[in-house]
Amino acid sequence: MFRLMIADDEDAERMGIRFLLHKFGYTFEIREAPDGMEALKGLGEFPADILVTDVKMPFLNGIELAAKVREQFPDMQIIFFSGYDDFEYVKQALSLQAVDYILKPVDPAEFNRVIGRVVERLMREKEAITQNEAFLKSYVIARLLNQVSYDKLIQEYGREQLGFLREYTRLIVIEFEEDVFGSVISDIKGFSNLSGGVISGEFDFLDLTPSQGVFFLKGMDLKEEYLQELARCIHLAVEKEFGKICYLAVSGRIEGGEDMGNAYRQTERSLEERFFYQDSYVYPRRNQEPRESVKISDGQLLQAIEKDVACRDGYSLRRNVEILMEVCRNNGFQSYIYTRFVCASLLKILVKELSDGKDRLAGLVEKLYSCGNFTDLEALIWQVTEDVENLFQAGEDSPKRTIALVEQYIKEHYDQPLSLDLLAEKAFRTPHYLSSIFIQEKGIGINKYIKNIRMEKARELLKNTNMKISDICEQVGYGSVSYFCRSFRNEYGVTPEQYRR
Repeated sequence: MFRLMIADDEDAERMGIRFLLHKFGYTFEIREAPDGMEALKGLGEFPADILVTDVKMPFLNGIELAAKVREQFPDMQIIFFSGYDDFEYVKQALSLQAVDYILKPVDPAEFNRVIGRVVERLMREKEAITQNEAFLKSYVIARLLNQVSYDKLIQEYGREQLGFLREYTRLIVIEFEEDVFGSVISDIKGFSNLSGGVISGEFDFLDLTPSQGVFFLKGMDLKEEYLQELARCIHLAVEKEFGKICYLAVSGRIEGGEDMGNAYRQTERSLEERFFYQDSYVYPRRNQEPRESVKISDGQLLQAIEKDVACRDGYSLRRNVEILMEVCRNNGFQSYIYTRFVCASLLKILVKELSDGKDRLAGLVEKLYSCGNFTDLEALIWQVTEDVENLFQAGEDSPKRTIALVEQYIKEHYDQPLSLDLLAEKAFRTPHYLSSIFIQEKGIGINKYIKNIRMEKARELLKNTNMKISDICEQVGYGSVSYFCRSFRNEYGVTPEQYRR
């Protein structure tokens, strides 16, 4: 509700203004003052949005009152009423940026038009402030999650302006295997409302990349079991509404803005587990049966390891060997004789890539069958596995070369659809291996890197060409202009048009 101050030395005039406001259905919080001095004093305790003042009043006339108000309350809307049709009064009113100058006796239709115009202006300003606050929140959060330090943000904005960060107690990261935000899910607000039907408490949502977003839960001091179930419900709701598979990870409790960046990175990292648990959609996995209890055949594991060796995927190789060793350690094959056979088959796969593999194989198998306990057998397996991993790390097969190839491809094809699967195929690597080494080498995920390249190219085109915004959007690989503009603003703090100006 907006506030309105009426300053007039005649009771009947003040009563008449109240009558007209009521007649036309305006619901203001109203205060009155019999002269300019009382009005100025009252505004100190009652900062009104609108001042309706007579020109001729004792102690402090309307023009003098408006001048002082403009100094103390520069955004206040001022309307003059006067029985004097004097050009000098009108000129002074205009110099004080008054909304209007209405002659007495007041024409009700004119009064309604003026008040309506003022209310409309106030509503627009209020909406603009709300939008700016929402943008500031999104911009600050995006920078915080992209490793800008909390202390640096404090220096830029001050603790009071960043106070909203203290409201957040948990994060839920949602990630898709393809770009959905800005294309499949074009209305981010609508997506938040969908999830809001599942989340009972207050929260904010921000899409960081076209394939990843974050829910920021407010004031929810809830048990881990509840949060895991909440994430599962979001997964089901998204799959039902949009027909897309998503994965979610729940953070630990957040203790203020200084903790948010680390909480996000740890939560995002837990999503890497999904490469090994294809039937799970919520992470970290809790209260799950141990992996070794799951029925899995030695043939499946050996095939997976053979593929890892062929793709030179050291990350997946180590994980699959760990799984196989865990099954063996827990007597998953129900026979130590068969366990030795499986491990011998594993050695045959591993030594294929070693330059002296054929010469070593017979001795390794003989040594394997002579092991008197599983500990010695496992040590032998890991010795050969590490030799293979070291080979993958060397020369042309090093992670640095792989990352260089992927970076080059992205920079040459940023205007085309890009995905982790596509880039992995181009680099002759598996997606989870490429994702892992990219984060290790570059410090950010592939999706964030692609976004950074596209945003930087968009900035260059805005600065150095006269291309339309829509053409630039298409040129840098975005299908939706509105999503491109919002992503650009979150990245640089201004819209593309503002940046160009």
